[in-house]
Amino acid sequence: MKKNILTRTATVAAALLIVSGLSACDTKDEVALQPDGKPEKISMMATTILTRENGMQQFMDEYKRLTGIELSIEKPEHNQYYEKVAITFAAEEPADVIELGSTYYPSYAAEGILWDMTDAWESSDLKKSGIAAEEYIDGLRCDSEYGENRLYGFPNQRGGGTVTYVRKDWMDALGIENPKNYDEFYAMLKKFKDIKNVDGYKEKYADQTIYPITASGLISTESPYEIYLREFYQDARPDFHYSETAGRYVDGVLEPEMKDALIRLKQAYDDGLMDPGIVTNKTSTCRDKFYNGTVGAFNYWAGTWMKTLDNNIKITNPEAVITPLPSFDLEKEYYIERPATAYVITNFCQHPDEVFKYAILYSHDGGEGQMLFTHGVEDVHYKKNSDGTVEALPCLSDPSTIFEKSCYDAALSITEFDDPIELDPRVTESLDVFDHSRIIYDLPVISATVAEQLPDVQVAKEQLVASFVLGEWGDDVDAALANYASETERQRRLIYEDLNGDDTGYEYAVDSVE
Repeated sequence: MKKNILTRTATVAAALLIVSGLSACDTKDEVALQPDGKPEKISMMATTILTRENGMQQFMDEYKRLTGIELSIEKPEHNQYYEKVAITFAAEEPADVIELGSTYYPSYAAEGILWDMTDAWESSDLKKSGIAAEEYIDGLRCDSEYGENRLYGFPNQRGGGTVTYVRKDWMDALGIENPKNYDEFYAMLKKFKDIKNVDGYKEKYADQTIYPITASGLISTESPYEIYLREFYQDARPDFHYSETAGRYVDGVLEPEMKDALIRLKQAYDDGLMDPGIVTNKTSTCRDKFYNGTVGAFNYWAGTWMKTLDNNIKITNPEAVITPLPSFDLEKEYYIERPATAYVITNFCQHPDEVFKYAILYSHDGGEGQMLFTHGVEDVHYKKNSDGTVEALPCLSDPSTIFEKSCYDAALSITEFDDPIELDPRVTESLDVFDHSRIIYDLPVISATVAEQLPDVQVAKEQLVASFVLGEWGDDVDAALANYASETERQRRLIYEDLNGDDTGYEYAVDSVE
């Protein structure tokens, strides 16, 4: 299951090789402009948009009522989404607007098959209005052979990130304050094991195993690879990134910070502070253990997820109180905000300027368009009460749950949107902690060469972390890193040649390894 991202990356890379030799041609049906300059129809492919069961047709109907434009949406199965995107490009029939995550967006941009929206954005009324947070828009600027620092995609919302949620009721019962450094954080995890001996918890946990901390893997399977287990990774960046110190791109796995992170991870595993299933855990497995009440700390998404975690853990653990931990070292142990997911317009689109205006900019207008793309359709997804308040309605597909979003998360808006639906205080609490402690990461470095070589490097990276933490190398972290370096020598050499113009730095030597 963890190799899926590698398969998708390889599939996209292969498709791009096909697409790179193509130019936009008139394979699609001609789309006319209406007398008012609007396109008659716009096609869209997205994965984080409402389902048909939850009212996609009503959403499309409302869009046409408001804009006069027919909107067609294709939402492939989530685990097949990027294969589907690649196939549509290879067939020269991509949608006008496509959602691309930050792992894929730079590759497509570099190939010159996405419309350059830089000038359209710079001259737009939305930019002039000043209501958009431009740090998230500028975060999608990238270079290609067609130009530098250009905008080929527009954020659908903030990239978001994770915080470490802890059982505050355990902390209070054990007399623990918020940790102010790594040693205090580590001591907190050790004390969590003692919750079984505290009055009020003894009977509940008599036959239960306590996991001080859990995570879905020791390292993430896609960028940012260190987004979980933040207190252990700290300033380690196990990806190819530009180093200001070195003045070139480096493999962060072989930087000193990663060595320190591996040592911290292994110590916690050896001391029994980590869920022993951490190597094979899925995020759903971690959530289930957290809901069961046997996990003390769990790093997961800030925002709406705090409300979900809190609601679900209280079903069987009504005494549970969860809280997001503030960062204890903003220089090193910060939270990570991912680059935003991009809405791109393809070079196969016949009227890109109009699509940009009436689809992308309209969805961020701070008014009716953003309301539609955030909360959906009135009297289907939300209702206006007689007292002037607005509230979300139950989901069409599951009336036991409340509809949360049609496309954009209200809590992660990139505009000054006067949202009529008040956010749950748990959502704002987690985002306040996250925003105080986070840095926004740059787009991952993905070229055609990187995309081709990355799958093998990723496998070796996962094997390095798992094998060292689980004890296969004893305490010899240098030997484990040297083995990784040897296994990835060819791939790193090609990547360095591509990113730096030479292969300097691909060799890796450790003094203690002959």
